[in-house]
Amino acid sequence: MYTSEIKNGSTVFSTIEVGSGEPVLFLHGFPDNNKTFLHIMEPIAKKGFHCVAPVMRGYEANTITRSPKLHIYDLVLDVQGWMRDRNWNAVHLVGHNWGAVISYATGMYFPNSVKSITGLGVPLLKAHQDSFIWAPQQTLHSWYVLLFQIPMLAELIIRADNFSLIDFLWKDWSPNFQPNQDHITEIKASFQNPGILSSALAYYRNLNDLFTDSGRESILGMLDSQVNVPTQIFYGLNDGCFHKNLFEHLLNDSDFPLGLRKIGFDHTGHFLHWEKRDEIIKLILEWLEMYK
Repeated sequence: MYTSEIKNGSTVFSTIEVGSGEPVLFLHGFPDNNKTFLHIMEPIAKKGFHCVAPVMRGYEANTITRSPKLHIYDLVLDVQGWMRDRNWNAVHLVGHNWGAVISYATGMYFPNSVKSITGLGVPLLKAHQDSFIWAPQQTLHSWYVLLFQIPMLAELIIRADNFSLIDFLWKDWSPNFQPNQDHITEIKASFQNPGILSSALAYYRNLNDLFTDSGRESILGMLDSQVNVPTQIFYGLNDGCFHKNLFEHLLNDSDFPLGLRKIGFDHTGHFLHWEKRDEIIKLILEWLEMYK
């Protein structure tokens, strides 16, 4: 296991890497960092894969966004830039939370660059209104998204009481899981750095932006698109972030013409790569071997 760098143009991203072989990019979400995958990367690398976990855009000082919004399409272009930097023709993607969203979008826009996708904890949401039909509880689950739309107030609330909202979200989203406190402390420490928290919240503030080219491409470009990459999606049946009905009713085979496997885990929440480590490693390796 070692640290390195990867570039998209002139922008440099820090990475954690292990192994050699076909590249597997691990994309983290919020509130988290790239070390969330350490405990699953090494066993996967031992089977002949080069596992790379970048710090996602906005989560370190040299990639802080000066825009109040970060668009999904821009984050997809980061993946493409990383591939050019390393001369990779195609990669496998493993994404959790926002990392899953970016993985699906990459499979829509640049399917020839992706061999397989593993999505953790987030379904493919093409029509948000359908989520309220199949899972009206999702309205309550998504309260934080509304909070995050409010600049300054959201940052103030998150920072209050030593970032206690971070603790609350991990507990609310994975109610039966006791997270590693060293990991939580490191997440909080990163958000104390100037500009990092607002950049992380910029992911959420892009959701209805139709006023920029990148915003329109991120929203409208995905509505009629398919994920033309073999995809597996894992979810917890006790996830407090995304209700299980969203996975069970909104994931359609027609949106994944090259194959969809979805598996729900009982007594498991949103951070299932921590909660079901061994099972997740086994299933990821099966998928990687199938689509090498």
